[in-house]
Amino acid sequence: MAQLKLRIKKVSMKKPVTKEPGFATRVLTNGTAEFDDIVKEAGHNTTMHKAELKMAFELCLDSVAEMLKQGFIVDLGPIGKLYPSCSSGWYEDEKDIKLSDVKPQLYYRAGEDVETAVRSAKLVWAKVSDEDEEEGGASPDPSQGGENGGDEGGSQGTGTVTPDPGTGGGGGNGGNSDTGGQD
Repeated sequence: MAQLKLRIKKVSMKKPVTKEPGFATRVLTNGTAEFDDIVKEAGHNTTMHKAELKMAFELCLDSVAEMLKQGFIVDLGPIGKLYPSCSSGWYEDEKDIKLSDVKPQLYYRAGEDVETAVRSAKLVWAKVSDEDEEEGGASPDPSQGGENGGDEGGSQGTGTVTPDPGTGGGGGNGGNSDTGGQD
């Protein structure tokens, strides 16, 4: 398997707590790998037809959703685990917490191989041409992390900036990020 190479861009960002202006980094991606592309790639060197793989994957996804609805942690084997989770603000007094303030979420914990692939990634600064491609590509979806955009709409190879989970642009875990509700 090839080593993951992440192109990093410096972006202006306000510090979440103090709103002090500053900078952070974001990953420029190559867009989104669509479900059909993943199924097609998975079918290489097998005797399974793309439609069979797609149906098997969709049946597994239906099962995953059903298990989550039943309140289970879903173990996806080497891919990782999905945990039902929630988030709310912090309250000094237990009586101040209202059910309407709690938002359901999903926490994903990568499997060992996936985690290793990401943690061992080679980091490189994005070139100006990479950033120009991003500017000229599809406009970012503001619901995917504000001015930093998301991965949506970038499937034609134009670089897009990944959303920042800490600023509402990604899937937060709603709990302790060190434990993530692990069993």
